[in-house]
Amino acid sequence: MYWLYFVILIVGGILGAAGLIIKNKPTAAELIGKLTPWQGWIGILLLLWGIWDLIQSFALLGLGLIGIFYLATACVEIVLGFLLGFSLIAKYTGEKGEKIFKAVSPFQGIFGIIAILLGLFWLLTGFGIFNFLFFV
Repeated sequence: MYWLYFVILIVGGILGAAGLIIKNKPTAAELIGKLTPWQGWIGILLLLWGIWDLIQSFALLGLGLIGIFYLATACVEIVLGFLLGFSLIAKYTGEKGEKIFKAVSPFQGIFGIIAILLGLFWLLTGFGIFNFLFFV
């Protein structure tokens, strides 16, 4: 399950930062185009996973930096998941959801880049590279 976590986080980040990525590397448009049909569902998954991680992160804040990284990851998952999944959840959020979407959507690319970086961080943590953060 751990591997699925960072894969979804990185893929969601790629979808979130698609405009920035394609702008700098036009050849990536074809690959990102293959992911786009799944954008809404990946967003919903990120949103739900982010809510769960947010609940868990409060118990981990006592672990130092790793707890802060976990909390930051949960917040990015929630925001990016909402942005990516908005097309599927728009009918349930109403006018208030539309306002939140319009306020946050200009930062989608930034949240996408942060999600990619956090996904890579958690991948490297899985290999034991950042284990020292557990004890700081």
